[in-house]
Amino acid sequence: MTPRATYRMQFHKDFTFADAEAQVPYLAALGISHLYASPITTARTGSTHGYDVVDPTRINPELGGEDGFRRLVDRFAAHGMGVIVDIVPNHMGVAGGENRWWHDVLARGEQSDFAAFFDIDWREKIVLPILGDPLRQVIDEGGLAVETIDGTPMLVAYGEHRLPLRPEDRATAATDDLATLVGRQHYRLASWRTANDDLNWRRFFTINDLAGLRAEDAAVFEATHALFFRLYAEGLIDGVRVDHVDGLTDPAGYCRILRTRFDAIEPKAGRGPAYIVIEKILAEGEPLATDWGVDGTSGYDFMAQVTALLHDPAGAEPLAALWAEVSGRSAKFEPEELRARQEMLSWQFEGQLQRCVEAFVALARSTPACDGLTAGMIRRAIERLLWVFPVYRTYGTGDAAPVADAAISRDRTRPRHAPSRAGRRRGRRPDPRLAGGRRTWRCRLRRGCGPPVPAIVRTDRGEGGRGHRILSLWPAALAQRRRVRSRRVRGGQRRIPCPDARSCCRLAAGDARVGDA
Repeated sequence: MTPRATYRMQFHKDFTFADAEAQVPYLAALGISHLYASPITTARTGSTHGYDVVDPTRINPELGGEDGFRRLVDRFAAHGMGVIVDIVPNHMGVAGGENRWWHDVLARGEQSDFAAFFDIDWREKIVLPILGDPLRQVIDEGGLAVETIDGTPMLVAYGEHRLPLRPEDRATAATDDLATLVGRQHYRLASWRTANDDLNWRRFFTINDLAGLRAEDAAVFEATHALFFRLYAEGLIDGVRVDHVDGLTDPAGYCRILRTRFDAIEPKAGRGPAYIVIEKILAEGEPLATDWGVDGTSGYDFMAQVTALLHDPAGAEPLAALWAEVSGRSAKFEPEELRARQEMLSWQFEGQLQRCVEAFVALARSTPACDGLTAGMIRRAIERLLWVFPVYRTYGTGDAAPVADAAISRDRTRPRHAPSRAGRRRGRRPDPRLAGGRRTWRCRLRRGCGPPVPAIVRTDRGEGGRGHRILSLWPAALAQRRRVRSRRVRGGQRRIPCPDARSCCRLAAGDARVGDA
């Protein structure tokens, strides 16, 4: 049953499935074809939104459990209506000691059956930034203690955080020195202030209570999706809305697998293929990939267009002037956007950035071709790339960019800025052979560095001489809108960065210069 119009309901302990049943006749009168339900799987006790899932294998008892959900579905079906549920494949809630998978990982470390479920850097202990002060001070002030809960000794911080102990420590936990006991665990308790720098596991943006899941692993995928496949097979749901698909390692691959798994289930009589929409953040002019096997997005791009109708464009100028007066900074959006990206990367995502740099350093040192590249060069390259990256994320997962990246690049070839005023002022005209034209360039940064790269470029006036701005390298979105200084090398060729990792490293070394996007 294809949705005609959906109505979203936010379930929590104070608005359950039973409460929703009373609204069904009203929704039917409105012409609604489907309920769009917030996450129905078991979330942290008292959750008001459901995205902090602690058990994706069962329907939340606080909402009425599976029996309550079945009654709600029957109520909708009686009015010729269906149900679509929100699913959360990217992360789980890990606060409060209610997540048994995370609980087992803390207790058993890498030996846990669920150790591979989460993105954890096992080179060190799991960092838990839950303390308000240094560990020694918390112990001295009584903020940490050993308590027996349901017959099992546990560490309890501030009477709220329940942390498991290693099985071999439980017998003597009550008499052991507390600091020594804590030091033997598979995790390291730390101040919340250290999270941005020291966290060694993937979280949802900057929320320490939500740990990233490895949905790309087949075992993790099946364990976290089995419930939804069963509900679809039984005709209880018509489809799913996928939360934060861009947080996954391979969103395109995930969506294709999800479609394949749903299509392998014989739908109930009168029902069509599973309806799949994704929460996808699309940049202006960025198309949704057509090869993911999904039916569309949950509508952020459409909402942005509708919202624009509610604002008078004439109000932008006085608001910008007011901002410049109050802040003492630019009235233009682009400099503020760049500054915000720089601050976010250097502060809230420092830990993730540093581990990314370490991974690229190890890769560079694995081949003689990258001799001379330092960690500083690589870090600067990654930073500057992220400062000006034109879309929310790219989807390359190997040697070739997927169709989705190609579409992004082709649709973003139109320049956002006018040709250089400095060039016109000095009587320099854009080279008609290059500006807006399509040419094939071969990277000259390093001999044998990849195949010729199709590019759309235009001339630009850069610091130190006339150069060109790359508007598109459609095989690789990574190279979009870089400003490159013109340099004469072999045979009069111009240096254009190629889209592989080595050019990024040379970019940091100074062979090319990133301009403001």
